[in-house]
Amino acid sequence: MTIDLRAKTLQLRQDNGATKTLKFSKKTKFVRNGKNSRAKALLLRDALEIKYQANLNVIQVTATGPAGKRIAGKLSDAIKGSGMLSIDGKLVHSTAQTHIVRNGAIVSLSQLTRADTVVAHVKRNAANANAQTEAFDLIANGPKEQKVEGTISALTGNQIVIAAWNGSVVATCNITSETMIEVDGRAATLSELAVGMQVEAHYDPTTWNVYTIETDSDGPFDDVEINGVITALDAAGGITIAPAVGAPVALTVNSSTEIQVDDAPAALTDLAVGMTVEAEYDAATWIAQEIEADDDADDDDDDDANYQELEGVVTAVNLAAQTVTITPEGGGSAVTLNVTAETDIEINDVDATLAEIPIGAEADVTYNTLDLNVHELDIGDDDDDDSAAR
Repeated sequence: MTIDLRAKTLQLRQDNGATKTLKFSKKTKFVRNGKNSRAKALLLRDALEIKYQANLNVIQVTATGPAGKRIAGKLSDAIKGSGMLSIDGKLVHSTAQTHIVRNGAIVSLSQLTRADTVVAHVKRNAANANAQTEAFDLIANGPKEQKVEGTISALTGNQIVIAAWNGSVVATCNITSETMIEVDGRAATLSELAVGMQVEAHYDPTTWNVYTIETDSDGPFDDVEINGVITALDAAGGITIAPAVGAPVALTVNSSTEIQVDDAPAALTDLAVGMTVEAEYDAATWIAQEIEADDDADDDDDDDANYQELEGVVTAVNLAAQTVTITPEGGGSAVTLNVTAETDIEINDVDATLAEIPIGAEADVTYNTLDLNVHELDIGDDDDDDSAAR
């Protein structure tokens, strides 16, 4: 099971290997381990019983799984080498058994960014304080990103040029204060990067700001990944993928290549020109090892790009206008946002209304920058999955 808390979807793998995407809402009832709960309390490893309508809207989710605590907030750091990440100042340990999802897709720790909001379900173990930070799973939401693997060909000030391993220069990207840099599995700084290093970078395709960049002084990464659109297919085993930036890559598909379409096992004949794909291949032989294709149009990514996270203090509530005003905690002008019928409001893990929001409360808000409509507004504690939420 994967979950996208922003898009409010659950994706389930069925017995036949195919996946089904269900939509939940404020009307959906969640029960976990016999207690009323919420979507963000679900663990990715939970056993689920789901009742849903023909239109795939979920009526009720009944979940069973291990007890734990929930840590939620903005990601401030994530180091793949140590598996440690910091969420609003709280340290969480990711292990090989930790399931990680970002925007509804399974990812690795290196794909999380400082622009992400993360819900971590961690183990509860009073006998071992360190065990409390070991994560069952990490569920993240954040802006759209692109990935490139290649060699640093130039460094000028805060700008970096990466030559992709297919020979094309991707572009000049920007290293910012929000960029997480990792060298040989440890946190590093821009000054430790050098021309000629083999790197993997995740960046914003609109601003070209780098979210994360990772390098290993032992040599190049074993495999290369490319995300793009299929532009050509050859029945003899050829596939050409055009990334958003850079030259198309022509790969060979053989009997060992694993292919999936919409998370279900597939064959080369199931692929089609125009499909969005992610492929992993050997940079020396150009043989594709894995190809994952999406046959469905997905507008959620565009919607995600319009969402903004805001942490601050509630300075005004207008019931007549159905608005709430937040003053950012780091300073700056107050922001007045719209509360709609689709807004999720929670105070100390309990569903609430606009009228119940106290002036002076510290709030975490997710809103749409186009219409200023609030998606979620959370106030108070948000770290215990074993207490009733309603």
